[in-house]
Amino acid sequence: MDRYGTGSVDVDRFIALHSVEWERTAELARRAGRRRDLTGAEIDELLRRYQDVSLHLSQARTTYRDQGLVRRLSTVVAASHAAIHGARVARWATVRRFFADSFPAAVWTCRRQLVAAAVLFWGTGIVLALVFWLAPDRLDLVIPDGYQETYAEEDFVDYYSNRPSVLFFSQVTTNNIQVSVLAYGFGALAVLPGALILFENGASLGVVAGLFLQRGEFTSVFLPYVLPHGLLELTAITVAGAAGFRIGWSLFVPGDRSRSRALGEEGRRSVTIVLGTAVAFLVAGLVEGFVTGSPAIPPPMKVVVGVVVWLAYLAWILVRGRAAAAEGWTGALEELRPTWVPVDPLAPVAVAPRKVSAAVLGDETFTDAAY
Repeated sequence: MDRYGTGSVDVDRFIALHSVEWERTAELARRAGRRRDLTGAEIDELLRRYQDVSLHLSQARTTYRDQGLVRRLSTVVAASHAAIHGARVARWATVRRFFADSFPAAVWTCRRQLVAAAVLFWGTGIVLALVFWLAPDRLDLVIPDGYQETYAEEDFVDYYSNRPSVLFFSQVTTNNIQVSVLAYGFGALAVLPGALILFENGASLGVVAGLFLQRGEFTSVFLPYVLPHGLLELTAITVAGAAGFRIGWSLFVPGDRSRSRALGEEGRRSVTIVLGTAVAFLVAGLVEGFVTGSPAIPPPMKVVVGVVVWLAYLAWILVRGRAAAAEGWTGALEELRPTWVPVDPLAPVAVAPRKVSAAVLGDETFTDAAY
């Protein structure tokens, strides 16, 4: 017995008896949502199945109380309702779906590319910072010796504090979006150009960090002026680069898809990622414009703000991303349609293949395929 007092076998039987019907209903709703004409018989079938699945949803809520099953059936019922009665533009529902499901799932789908982009960007910055710290004479090769002191004592701090906050916010946000678009676009071309963009930006960060490490001002100057906005900003650039890598890599390894299909699928997913990173840059720009350069905020508080915002972003794209992917979200743009339903409406429910005995189901034996 489960914690609700309903046997798990009863849930298995309920799913096995009706899963084919749910999948058929989802398929009809998908076809209607893609503006593919249904025959008169199929319209009647969709209407009938919509009523049946609505009843099943009520049973799942009141009798079985399985949240994964309820969530899936709710999606099928909502898509069928939109297909039958006409899909209204649910602006807030679409926005909520984007932020809560599609974007984090899209990033999670690109997690391997995200690791590669992070190694290129952050790894390059950390290695070069250590090199210039341990061998300060090499810093002259990239920053003229006569300019190092001027940059560290004047230009670096002035960059964050000598302009009005609103103007500075708009400038840095625009610049960050441009860098991310370059990382994404060049990565989509053939991976290597995008990798070069990430390497160059990581190297620039490493050079500046190495300069302040050498001067002993890493924690007193560099961190308070970089961490508040930089953690979120640079992570978002890494995410955009990963999206480009995903497209570029599909040119070489499309998997079991044709190259054109792979490019189409990854391209639609990458649009979701680029839109989501634009929101991250907006937040990072606000922090950079109103927190980083503010003389009224103590440096430790600036760092705290940056770390909290960054951790929230990581939880969004990784923790929520993993959960959203497990629920069947892929991050593709079509998921934002009111009539969207997962390819497999029972993905989170049937996690492990299993067989239900004939003793449980009566006269019929349902194998794994019934799930």
